[in-house]
Amino acid sequence: MAIDSEKQVSSSDSTIVRIVDNIKKSDCDPWNYRGLELANGMLVVLISHPNIDKAAAALDVTIGSLADTRDVPGIAHFLEHMLFMGSSKYPGENEYSKLIEGNGGYSNAFTSGDHTNYYFDINPSLLPNALDVFAQFFISPLFAASSTDRELEAVNSEYEGNLFKDPWRIAQLEKSTSDIEHPYSGFSIGNTESLRITPKQRGIDIREVLLDFYRTQYSSNRMSLAVLGNQSLDELQSLVINSFKDVPNKKLKKPKYSPDPYGEKNRKTICYVVPVKENRHLSINWVIPDHRELYYCNPESYLSHLIGHEGDGSVLSYLKQLGLATELSAGDKNSAPGFNFFTVDMELTIEGLNRWEQVIYIVYQYFAMLRKEGPKEWIFDECKNINEMQFQFREKERPDDFVSNVAGRIRDYPLTECLSGCYEMREFRPDLINEVLNEYLIPSKMRVFLASKEFESIATEKEKWFGTQYKKEHLPNEFIQKCETCEIISELHLPKPNEFIPTDFHLFSKEKNSIRPQLPIKIKENEYYRLYYADDSFYNLPRAYLYFEFRNPLGYVDPIHFNMSTLYVELVEDSLTEFVYPAQLGGLQHELSAVNCGFQLSIYGYNHKIKQLLDTIIDRMVNIKLDAQRFENIKEKVKRALQNFRRDVPYQMAHFGVTYLTADHQWNKDELLSCIDGITMYDVESFIPRMLNRFYTDSLMYGNLTQNQAIEYMTLVEQKFQEKRFYQPLFPSMWFNQRELILPEGCNYAYTMLNDAHQLHAIEIYLQCFQQTLENNALLELFCHLVDEPCFNQLRTKEQLGYIVSAGARRSRGVQGFRVIVQSARELDYVNQRIELFIDSMREYIHKMPDELFKVQREGFMVKKVEVPKKMQSQGNKFWNEITNHQFCFNRPQLEVEIVKNFERNDLLRFYDHYISPHSIYRRKLALHVNPSLLAFKKPIAEIIAEEKNDELNTMIDKELLLNDGEERIQAETSITADIDHEAIKLTEQPVIIDDLIDKHLQETEQNLSTKEIKLPKVEWIDNIPIWKSKLSCYPVAQSYDKIDVPVLCKL
Repeated sequence: MAIDSEKQVSSSDSTIVRIVDNIKKSDCDPWNYRGLELANGMLVVLISHPNIDKAAAALDVTIGSLADTRDVPGIAHFLEHMLFMGSSKYPGENEYSKLIEGNGGYSNAFTSGDHTNYYFDINPSLLPNALDVFAQFFISPLFAASSTDRELEAVNSEYEGNLFKDPWRIAQLEKSTSDIEHPYSGFSIGNTESLRITPKQRGIDIREVLLDFYRTQYSSNRMSLAVLGNQSLDELQSLVINSFKDVPNKKLKKPKYSPDPYGEKNRKTICYVVPVKENRHLSINWVIPDHRELYYCNPESYLSHLIGHEGDGSVLSYLKQLGLATELSAGDKNSAPGFNFFTVDMELTIEGLNRWEQVIYIVYQYFAMLRKEGPKEWIFDECKNINEMQFQFREKERPDDFVSNVAGRIRDYPLTECLSGCYEMREFRPDLINEVLNEYLIPSKMRVFLASKEFESIATEKEKWFGTQYKKEHLPNEFIQKCETCEIISELHLPKPNEFIPTDFHLFSKEKNSIRPQLPIKIKENEYYRLYYADDSFYNLPRAYLYFEFRNPLGYVDPIHFNMSTLYVELVEDSLTEFVYPAQLGGLQHELSAVNCGFQLSIYGYNHKIKQLLDTIIDRMVNIKLDAQRFENIKEKVKRALQNFRRDVPYQMAHFGVTYLTADHQWNKDELLSCIDGITMYDVESFIPRMLNRFYTDSLMYGNLTQNQAIEYMTLVEQKFQEKRFYQPLFPSMWFNQRELILPEGCNYAYTMLNDAHQLHAIEIYLQCFQQTLENNALLELFCHLVDEPCFNQLRTKEQLGYIVSAGARRSRGVQGFRVIVQSARELDYVNQRIELFIDSMREYIHKMPDELFKVQREGFMVKKVEVPKKMQSQGNKFWNEITNHQFCFNRPQLEVEIVKNFERNDLLRFYDHYISPHSIYRRKLALHVNPSLLAFKKPIAEIIAEEKNDELNTMIDKELLLNDGEERIQAETSITADIDHEAIKLTEQPVIIDDLIDKHLQETEQNLSTKEIKLPKVEWIDNIPIWKSKLSCYPVAQSYDKIDVPVLCKL
């Protein structure tokens, strides 16, 4: 227990009100912490350690989209985009990005309902400079008028990129059908209509709205700052005071919102929703109280632990027995000051969709059981122990993520608990648990959302912003009364005490605090398996990572066999749910998947009981008993996943398409879908022993375990299979590796795929280069490092081709090349031409790059290359990839950096001239186009889409695109929001700008790009893929870097 050292500061120090030096931290955490309250009301957490490789800072404002003005929805998010467009002290639009990105850093931001969070990381020596520039955005931002239209276009592109994603659509529907007087019912992301067209029609100046929002909502007493550096705490304190003491305190009240976002008339209702994908999803929602001030009691966590449990006696277990559901999750979400939600989400089977009322009734039967049993202190203590364990042994995050998270929760907890608060469960309050269960999670207060394609004929209503088809009805009173008086059944009961919670956290490694992770070594090899092992003396955590690849080509000989492999894996996973869920709660995870060479299994987490989980999983793989009903449900689930491929995000489809086209042997989704229906349970039952009869295992065991334990675990696997007379050695001719097709020199191939959901296009241009070697890898990666930022800046920021723009290396089956990906609303012929013009400009860009700039770029790449992953799992995955790729180059970063040191500009130019230049006769190009199909336009969509395609908007966009060609570069942002937290609008990497030298250099390169034309070789469209592939030869199998060839197999 830390000694209480919080102290008030004397009046002589007018900038600090309070210093807190007793912030609670993990016993394993070597970093030092200090809390501050500045005189202007800002709360600060300082984090210090002398050996960090990146400094970082984040500032969180406790205001977000819930504060949007009613007339201009999305203004909080738009302000987040605009804030970094210069300040009075640093007026250049890109001065911030020049400093951050030019010194090995990264910057980002996101907007949620009640928070807006800005953060960055940087070379530690530049932290003082960065803090000063960063602070000025909260003191005197410019909100440059010249940036307004361009950033508004970026916001709209972000909206369009999420327009046909079901989680976003259903989440917005839930908001739009809430109480229209409550700010929760708003449209948080914003788009062209909400931020340009409608304001213009009403005579509203959007920039004035932006300035007014900043003036009335941003204040230092709503801000929290977290700073990480290698300076001492006293030095960091001085830096923060100097930079942030002048942030104005407008003494704004702490925001608090009405406790009822739904409103009485919206309760006891159901919305039948038509999804984009083939899904059957049921969501039951309730408004519950905001208990953030009682965070240490956490009644929601207790209830979500039980309602979301997947073990014996749980809701999900019973629904699976009845064949009604396949997945379930439960918990609170989207909380804000004043209100919270509790949600139960389920994926239904076909039968579950037909009997959805029974599914809801069973949930209330479980609630009735909980009321009868009453809150149990032993369950609370179990949750408490799990949280304490997670806090004590949590892995380090990326510096920017860490400070962002800390800054975002500073005002939710006392400063002493800013690190531990979200893990605290120290006071058992059965009264609070009963209050939520008895007064809020009741039938008369629920809202239901049921999504299925089957509702297309009845869904006559349309949500305004995303165009989601739905029908809203009141639930029958008889059904509500039935749920209120449901009977208790024996199938639903409390879980047993969790035997998987670890108690032994002893570290085996004798060496501690090594400079870099220890490399794997091969400790055993025979005709059955090859075992690699690496001790951990770097992360010093009681965790282990076990990886297995069971190789047998039988599972990929045709689409039927690969479908059976997938079904087998899904059936094993389904049958394991009740047994492995307690292990997941205890910090042990596993992943089992079908791959083209067999199966892959990984088990990871706390090492104490990892052997027990390994034994359980292997036993189930060997001894699985199939159930006819479960089999049909799993087969239907696999079929839906295949059907949904043509509704995936377009750029993801393009990525798959290139991988498929360049593979010597790979089944496509249509081939797999065509034969899924004919597979029977008997087929899979007979397939399993044939698949497991003969295989070879590659394995890696990494972390807190000994060599003897690694061999013991491998022996356990071997014996489990051989008990069933499985696991004979693989014949040498069965050692099958995937090979990459060789694209012919001078080719310009293209292929088109159709997307049935998204009204956007996507293109991936792939320029195949050469096989992987250390020198080839280093050369390609350095080239990608140099052109990545200019590509994003030109195609995304300046030309606004689309929201998704990226450039980089593509590697597959031991072969690599350069690729550019763009997802766009524009026709792909035009996008292709713009990409080619950009590629053509890169020779001059590299050729004229000043020597100083080239050296800075090269050094920056080298620093990034050798950076050690912050998480132990990430390092384990890197080691495992070397094994599954059969290259075994575990010290690859160090070896490739030594090669990069000797690269000069001419090396890159020779590489460019041969492999990349549009004028090269040796260039090998494959372009994958994804276009909307007729089905993507079949369904009516919201009025907003029609309005955005009218003549007025097209004229406005055309004018802006022409203007953008001559404007200065702006700091651009890209969405990475991927989960159902639809209000967490996050950004990805921004343009890298080294210094004024690169600004001038890029301007010279780009000035004529918009008017230049380039003549390209005639496109050869691929029509019949099998015939096209049959005319191409293959690269050799990917070679090991460690002279480890085909292992010892069956001795003939």
